[in-house]
Amino acid sequence: MQANDPQETVKAPLLAGFWSSFNKSLRRLVASCLHWAPLWAPLVLLLQITLLGLRPALQERSRLAAERPAVEARHIKSKVDKEREERTNKAWQDPMFKARKERQWYRENENQKSKLKAQLPQEGEGNSTPLPSTDSR
Repeated sequence: MQANDPQETVKAPLLAGFWSSFNKSLRRLVASCLHWAPLWAPLVLLLQITLLGLRPALQERSRLAAERPAVEARHIKSKVDKEREERTNKAWQDPMFKARKERQWYRENENQKSKLKAQLPQEGEGNSTPLPSTDSR
């Protein structure tokens, strides 16, 4: 260890004075900020709402306004489809409609059978060959 350096003895009070004045300045700055807090706190809040809340909200509103016609068109189409499906469902629940449809299906089935019979070779014709038996016995 060295003996007391004359420079060190001079620096110590200077550094202590610097730190005490720095601490005083820092304390004054904090006290000043707290004193003016009723003014700057609402301004900071207003800036935050404007920049982080209002601007994105306005952008979203314009985007939604641009999409509104397409959404309304899909809504109208969905309503029309729903009404059509409800009418169809109501018709299917009607017993007269069911009977009419069954008669129509029966008629179509009979017509299809008669068309197929006309295409098959008639019994008694000589040029028809019998189909092989599918009996596995």
